[in-house]
Amino acid sequence: KGLARSLAAAFSVKMVSDFVKSSQEAFTIQEQQEVKLTTIMRQRMGATDDVIDSVKQLASEQQALGVIGDEVQLAGAQQVATFLNESDSIKTLLPAMNDLLAQQRGLEASTGDAVNIANLMGKVLQGQTSALKRVGISFSDAEEQVLKYGTESQRAAMLAQVITNNVGHMNSALAQTDAGKQKQLANTMGDIKEQFGQAAMQIQAVFLPVLSHLVNGFSK
Repeated sequence: KGLARSLAAAFSVKMVSDFVKSSQEAFTIQEQQEVKLTTIMRQRMGATDDVIDSVKQLASEQQALGVIGDEVQLAGAQQVATFLNESDSIKTLLPAMNDLLAQQRGLEASTGDAVNIANLMGKVLQGQTSALKRVGISFSDAEEQVLKYGTESQRAAMLAQVITNNVGHMNSALAQTDAGKQKQLANTMGDIKEQFGQAAMQIQAVFLPVLSHLVNGFSK
């Protein structure tokens, strides 16, 4: 019985340790994507904190109605921002980006996939409309003219509309399936882990000087 209790305690400690570690990793990924987005939007668009927060909020709202996690969305948002000069264009494109990402990669869409989709959309915004055709997106000659020669806001709006015309609201549609509902739950749990990971890292930061002092004392 004593051995069983010891094993149970050790197993519990390992479970907690693994959860803390995975939570810290989740927060680190989220933090990195937010920092990238913030840096690029400030550099290219002179965006204020309120404007940047509005993009993050949109990503959270999109996660709630679909299957694409907000950290994945932010990876795409910061990448497509490198092709843009107006913050509103990001918000115009983000829902369509999620739909195309869901159509191309389904429930397994990663931050790397989001970056690839963002690069594809960026090429289109620069006039390389053939990039869309390579992933099965069709459009009229009139739509192509806007994509090539319109203002940034016009090109962003047209690109979003063309994607929607081809793949519909795939992000929210997948969320209605059983697997999609499980993915939504996983995304919600991911948010909880991110918050827990942030708290754990803040606690570590507070106690790190104390621990360093103790280690130095023990070593002597």
